Amino acid sequence: MIMASSLSIILASSISTSAQTISESQMRAANLARMQAELMNGGGSQYSPADCMHQGGGATCMISNTTDGFRFRFLGGAPGWAARHDLATIETVVLVSQDGKLFKVEYNGPVRISVLP
Repeated sequence: MIMASSLSIILASSISTSAQTISESQMRAANLARMQAELMNGGGSQYSPADCMHQGGGATCMISNTTDGFRFRFLGGAPGWAARHDLATIETVVLVSQDGKLFKVEYNGPVRISVLP
């Protein structure tokens, strides 16, 4: 019982530390990138982005954070594609300025096999 309590405390402290490293501007940028991809690809009834875009700040979908802004690269497909373990059909790369006022869709199209991680 004591071990379980200790584990809970460790997990809780690591979660809060992780959450503190995500800035408000990164959260906004990830939301903007995800919403733009949804809009370009037919809306929520036609398209669903990778799970990482629903995690804090775009999680592993954020591939760079520079003075140019936050760059997100993520896959997507028909709703439920990831849960069904289907292959993604769309790749999107979006750069959002640090202040969240500007964005540039650098790529939105078929998945480019050569750049998959």
